[in-house]
Amino acid sequence: MKFTYLWPLAFVLLVPVIIIMYMMKQKAKDQKVASLYLWREMVKNDRANTPWEKLKKNWLMILQIITLLVLIAAITSPYFLSGLVSSGKACIVIDTSASMNFMYDENQTRFEKAQDEAISYIKKLRVGTEISLVTSDRNSILISGKSQNKNEVIDMIKKLEVTNYPGDASEGVQMAKALAMDSKGLQTLIITDSSVDIENLDAMVVDVYSDMDNVAIEYVSHGYKGNELDILAKVTNFSDKTLKRDVSLYQGDQLIVTKEVEMEPKSSEVVYFDDVELDSNVFFAQLSGKDANEADNICYDVLADGSEKRVLLMTSANVYLEKALTLIPGITVTKSEDIENLSDFAKQEFDLYIFDGMVPETLPKQGNIIVFGAQCDEIAPIKDVITDGRIVEGKESLVTKYLDGMSFGVSETYVFDVPEYAESFLVTDGVAEGTIADLAFIGEKQGRTYAMIGFNLHNSELPLYMEFPLLMYNLVNECVHSGIVSDYVYNCGDAIAVNGNMDGELPSVIKPDNEVISLSDYRYNFTDTEKAGVYTVSQIVKDNEETGNFVVNYPVSESKIDVHPSLLATDKDNVVTEVKGVFNLRNFIIILSLLLLALEWIFSLRK
Repeated sequence: MKFTYLWPLAFVLLVPVIIIMYMMKQKAKDQKVASLYLWREMVKNDRANTPWEKLKKNWLMILQIITLLVLIAAITSPYFLSGLVSSGKACIVIDTSASMNFMYDENQTRFEKAQDEAISYIKKLRVGTEISLVTSDRNSILISGKSQNKNEVIDMIKKLEVTNYPGDASEGVQMAKALAMDSKGLQTLIITDSSVDIENLDAMVVDVYSDMDNVAIEYVSHGYKGNELDILAKVTNFSDKTLKRDVSLYQGDQLIVTKEVEMEPKSSEVVYFDDVELDSNVFFAQLSGKDANEADNICYDVLADGSEKRVLLMTSANVYLEKALTLIPGITVTKSEDIENLSDFAKQEFDLYIFDGMVPETLPKQGNIIVFGAQCDEIAPIKDVITDGRIVEGKESLVTKYLDGMSFGVSETYVFDVPEYAESFLVTDGVAEGTIADLAFIGEKQGRTYAMIGFNLHNSELPLYMEFPLLMYNLVNECVHSGIVSDYVYNCGDAIAVNGNMDGELPSVIKPDNEVISLSDYRYNFTDTEKAGVYTVSQIVKDNEETGNFVVNYPVSESKIDVHPSLLATDKDNVVTEVKGVFNLRNFIIILSLLLLALEWIFSLRK
C-alpha cells in the first residue's frame, strides 16, 4: 500500500492531546445525600488539591482516537497498485489508424473505447505523474510531453480524432522506446486493435479489437468492349455468416444502377455493371446496410482522360536514356532502332520523337522532337565541334529548374547556332578563347517543340549524376505535358505527384470537403490525402483553367485486422481488455470515519 500525501501524518500528534484531555480532572457535580454528606465533602476537598487524575479505561476516548486516526488515513489517500501504474512517469500510446473506426460494440467505436480507457487510466494515476501522450498510425505524433496536469491531458484525448491512414501502434511504440531511453522508469500504456512488439519496453497493451460483421468494397475498376463501358466492383464479406447486400453505382448524386449480391462467409464476389453510360469521368460504388465500418462501403474510380502521351525512342542502345524515361509518369515509350522505317511508326501519331545518335532523312510532320548527339540541319545548323573535352554547366531555364550549380564533363560535343525561337540550357567554354558555346537548346516553333543536345550521353558524365533523371523529366515535360496528375486512383495516405505546367500559375488542389490547398511549386508531392473522396487539381495556363481529377479510397488493408494483441499474447498479464490502475482506499476510509463519528455521537448522548 502507498500514500498519495504524507503530510497529514503530522496530525497523529493530536492523539496524546485527546489522552491528556481525559487525564485532566473532570469538574465534579454536587449531589446531596443525607447519610454520606460529611464523608463525600471530605473526599472532594482532598481531590481538589490535584489537577490530574488517574487515566481510566474510557471507551469514548478510544473511539475518538480511532476516529482521528481514520480521518488522518483518509487525508493521506492510501492506494494499492494494480497492474501498470506509473511510479512517476507514464506514456500513453493511442492507435489512431483507420481500423480504429470500427464499431467496438453497438454503442461506440474502437477509438472511442480507446479514449475512455486512456481517460480512465489517467484519472487513476497519482498526482504529480509526468504524462506523455502519443498518437500512432502511419506516423507517430507526440501530442503532450511530461505534463503533470491530468485535466489538460484528458482534454487533449477528448479532442483526438481517428484518421483514414493505414497503420497501427508500431510507430508510437518506437517513439515510446525513444522516450524511455531519456526517462528512466517510464511505464507505457498502449491502446490498439493490432498486434505490436513491446520487447524492451515496460508496457501494457489494452486490446480494443472486437469481432463485428463487416463487408467492404475492395476496389472498383472499368474496361471497354468496343465503345461500351463495363464496370466491376469486388465486394468482400469478412464476417462469419452469409450476408446479402445491394451494390449501387453512382455518378455524383445520381444513382445509375443497383445489383444485389449474396456472399458466403470469408469470401468475395465480383459485381459487373455492363454497358454503362456516364456523363463525367468520376463514379463510385456503394454498399447498402450498416456494418462495423461504413468507411469501406464506398469506393471511387476515374476514367482516364486520354492525357497519357506516346513517345517513340529511336536508339541503338542507351540504357541511361531508357531508364530515365521509365521514371517519367504519364508517358508510354515505344523503342526502336529501325530509323529507315520511321514513316511506318509515324503513322501512329506519337506525341514526342526522341532520336538518340540518329536522325531520319525527313523529320515527322507532327509531334515534338528531341535529338541527342546527332546533326540535324533541319532544326539547327552545327556551329563547331569540340573534341578536346569540356566542363558543361547548366544555364537558367525551365529545363534546368531545381538544378542550380549542375556541372559535368563531356569528351566530345556539337556546338549549335541557337535558333531565334529557342533558348539554350547547357553551355561550356567556346572554341575561341573567351566565348561561350551553346550545347543544348529548346524552343517552340509553329506549335511544335524542338530540343537538341549536342553530345551523346555515352560521351559524358551526365548519366552518372543524380541530376540526370530530373533534367530528363523537365525536358520531356516541356516537350509534352503529360497531364496534371500522373495517376487517378490512390489510397488514403498516398502521395500524389502533381505535374503543373511551368508556363502557368501555381496549381491548387480542391479536397473532398471543398478545402482549397495552394501548392508551393509546379512539381509537388501532395500528401494531404487523409479524406476519402474526389480531389480536383486546378491550374491557370495562359488564361485557361486546366483541371484533373483523382480519387482517394479507404485503405482495404484496414478493413480486416487478422492479428490483434490478445491473439498472439504470450504474457497475458501484459495484454488486457481494460486498463488496470489503482485501488484507492480514500472513499472507503471516509465512509468508515463518518460511521465512527456517528457512533461517537450516539455514545456521547447515552453517557
